[in-house]
Amino acid sequence: MGALVALEALRRLAGDRPRAGVIAVATTQEEIGLASGGGARSGAFGVDPKIAIVVDVTHATDYPGAEKKGHGDHRLGGGPALSRGSAVNPVLFQRLADVAEREKIPFSVEAAPSRTSTDADSIVMARAGIATALVSLPNRYMHTPNEMVALEDLDRAAELIAATVRTFTAADDFVPR
Repeated sequence: MGALVALEALRRLAGDRPRAGVIAVATTQEEIGLASGGGARSGAFGVDPKIAIVVDVTHATDYPGAEKKGHGDHRLGGGPALSRGSAVNPVLFQRLADVAEREKIPFSVEAAPSRTSTDADSIVMARAGIATALVSLPNRYMHTPNEMVALEDLDRAAELIAATVRTFTAADDFVPR
């Protein structure tokens, strides 16, 4: 789903000629390679981006008995979840949130205080550090044969990423102040 969202964001940007160069990278070994960085660390090292927007999934918590206290309130059809925490650049997070509000794209916020358990953890520490954000898709019944996502969430995530990329310029500074 993450690759689909990234490619759809690129498709939406194709005719725009954004002011920033855009590269999409699909990686492997995210979960089994968390300690070593999997494919994300080497991909980020090779590309050497100024920023990275990671696309992944998060637990949807819109079913009876779901643990909202530990995971937050993320609903199918409620838009993407934007993570906040140590692996997420606060300036880039705010840019995504501001664009979502401006474009009327619904979103939720997910707390990730120590790590995200996604490729964001590896990318943020590549090279001298990369300003990283995490856009997650609510996924009901994650890691089961019956995973579910809402197609409108994929569409909204792609639009949010494309609309955010359209705001980037070479002069952007992602150093938190």
